[in-house]
Amino acid sequence: MTTNNNTIPNITMTVIFEGSALNRNEKIGGNILSVKKLNVNGEEKTYLSKGAIRHYLFNTLVRAENWKEAKILPDGQVLQFDIAADDILSCEELDVFGYMNTTQSQTRKTPLHITKAISLFPYEQDMGMYANHDLVRRAKEQGNLENNANPNPFNKEEHTSFYKITFTIDSDKLGVDKWIIKSFLYENSTLNLGGFRSISNVTDESKQQEELRKFKVGDIGYIVIKPLQNGSFMATFESTEKQQRIRDILTTIHNGLISHTSSESNTIVPIFIIIGDVTVPSPVFHSFIDVKKTDEGGFEVTGIDDAINNGWLKGNLYIKGCEKLKAQYPKDLKNLKEAKDWETFLTEVNLPEVTKS
Repeated sequence: MTTNNNTIPNITMTVIFEGSALNRNEKIGGNILSVKKLNVNGEEKTYLSKGAIRHYLFNTLVRAENWKEAKILPDGQVLQFDIAADDILSCEELDVFGYMNTTQSQTRKTPLHITKAISLFPYEQDMGMYANHDLVRRAKEQGNLENNANPNPFNKEEHTSFYKITFTIDSDKLGVDKWIIKSFLYENSTLNLGGFRSISNVTDESKQQEELRKFKVGDIGYIVIKPLQNGSFMATFESTEKQQRIRDILTTIHNGLISHTSSESNTIVPIFIIIGDVTVPSPVFHSFIDVKKTDEGGFEVTGIDDAINNGWLKGNLYIKGCEKLKAQYPKDLKNLKEAKDWETFLTEVNLPEVTKS
């Protein structure tokens, strides 16, 4: 099944997961490993930064969906993506997470917007003391340490909580990139852009006399080139992989991310999800969703009724709680249509499962 890339809506997805000391910060007091913290409405909360989430998400996409890592180019003391070697057609990372290249003055803002993952319960100054007794014991037994030697203890700030995070996809921007170049040359099925990016396996699908040139790049997309008034050219990249890339992102978040901090495996696996298509790519659910303790001693998600009372919502909605974290489902869906399961929602927003080549 083939979907027109232009029919894929913007999507926002708020999830709650349980995590523990997700993002370590600098050492304090010599041998104390801290966690990242900030003040939220008078309470000290721990959080996982956008940069860390981006790292965990992309690493999981590489492992799960075989996404390509962009090549890195050193420019003095700055490391940046090498757009002479990759572009958004050939590399998912450049398409989804954006880039800034100072050598060619090309910049792309990310079409995947990520909030911080902030704990829903305050940090209560928990601290753990650790020491590597096993290595010291083994060193003694091997004769490398005196028998009276002791391990050096160290401390870690610890915090286990529910965390809330939102991912919002601007589908109008994803799969499209624009470069301003000084020149281009097409010959022998190779397109050279500005003298720094050469792309092979290219077919000219425009007429030579036409001012607007359209080139097909294998089976991965198109490059459309038009002249500008100052004599330079606008090269627009249009990926045919938008549908699959958005589906990969959402499915990977839905199933859980690979995350390791201080040699511990973290559980960035959603135990609550609310996702919907939106006219404007804004995290409309995020501010309203919260967790409270129930009278029975459990936990439940609140704020869903308020979250869906927003004019940007287009009509498709999916909500999923679990036994551990139940959800107060909305009393009135208004004009929204709640999908019965994950695959139904993806199909409704034009992201059905397709067989990868």
